[in-house]
Amino acid sequence: MTQYTLLFQRRTFMKLVLGSTSKHKLAALQKACDCLDFSDAEVTGFKATSNGAEQPVGFDEMFTGALQRARGAQEHSPGSYAIGIESGIVRFTAESPATLDIAAVVLLTPSGDIKMTTSAGIQFPEQYVQLAGNRGFDATTVGTIVTEKLGGDHTDPHATLTDGKVTRSFTLIDALLVLLRQTELFN
Repeated sequence: MTQYTLLFQRRTFMKLVLGSTSKHKLAALQKACDCLDFSDAEVTGFKATSNGAEQPVGFDEMFTGALQRARGAQEHSPGSYAIGIESGIVRFTAESPATLDIAAVVLLTPSGDIKMTTSAGIQFPEQYVQLAGNRGFDATTVGTIVTEKLGGDHTDPHATLTDGKVTRSFTLIDALLVLLRQTELFN
């Protein structure tokens, strides 16, 4: 087979469905595809549920939610590469409390493989984490509290907290690049 044939075969199967209609997540997936020269990929979003809390806490809740979203996307579009993304917080209490917002990213291949990774984390101010916790993580995200206190977009508290230097899409693009490079699409 020639390099052209391999490229053609790879693109023939490039149907990616994201278990979300979030503008940040869809833009990040499209940008990751463009970076990998998968610009011909068909990228679509489907509103899949995580069946979890509004603010997932810990890696287990995040990966369970991401897997649920990927499964919902794959049920909606059988034969596709299905991706689920679930952001959540991870709390550390070693010397002083610290909380990172991280996204779990899961990909289900048409052949049944499961690939996983995480995004880089952004540290959330503890007073906002406490406020969201007091209201209940089932119904309140820390991003909502950040928006109430500082303004901005509650779906992208990263941009608000870093004065636009780091966005949610920026962290997701990197995670998606790592994830896609783990699949047969990149071999």
